[in-house]
Amino acid sequence: MPKPNRLQKFCMKFLPHIPMYGLGLYIIVYALSAADYPGGSINYPNAKGYSVYHNFLCDTMDPTNLYGTQNKARFMAIFSHLILSISMMSFFAVLPKIFSKKNRNTMLTSIFGIACMTAFIFMYTEYHDTIVTITGVLGTMAIIPFFIELKNYTNKGLKQIAYLCYALSIVVFLSFETKIGFYYLPFFQKITFVIDAIWVFWTCRIVIKQNKTALNFIG
Repeated sequence: MPKPNRLQKFCMKFLPHIPMYGLGLYIIVYALSAADYPGGSINYPNAKGYSVYHNFLCDTMDPTNLYGTQNKARFMAIFSHLILSISMMSFFAVLPKIFSKKNRNTMLTSIFGIACMTAFIFMYTEYHDTIVTITGVLGTMAIIPFFIELKNYTNKGLKQIAYLCYALSIVVFLSFETKIGFYYLPFFQKITFVIDAIWVFWTCRIVIKQNKTALNFIG
């Protein structure tokens, strides 16, 4: 393996930490925004305050709630969303590095994954529903080449949680598009987020360990 330059060493040392710290920061900032949300959801339009069970994560980014009250949480919610988007862009840059060999599949995983999370940034706009569809397509285009490489990966636990995350994402996407089980979707969305976060942390820890070993070997 050729000796990495300074930039490559910097990326090896710090890039895998960004998704982990980013997710932690996102949760804190989002919680602050949710505390200012005036209330109301698809299930209960006249409810007061934010509901873990009935509000979608993106509800806090709307200019007003469903009964027309100005949403003071919007700015903070959009800020937290940007943190999440950047964190997940970094994750898709890190994700293929669990594999020892880099090829077309690992490159496509990064390209389409980062493209997916770039589109995800615009989820707070009036084109929310269109963005959901776009991110669903781009996310699938990223995950298919990833799964092709994953089939020969030796860490069975990581493989299983990766498959589970994608299966849960498919359920969320289909429920949103078809409205089947829509009443339960806000809470199911949060369960999916927690499982995704575990996958992100697990993956990043593996890459951090690999990079540390490689950098120590190089000196």
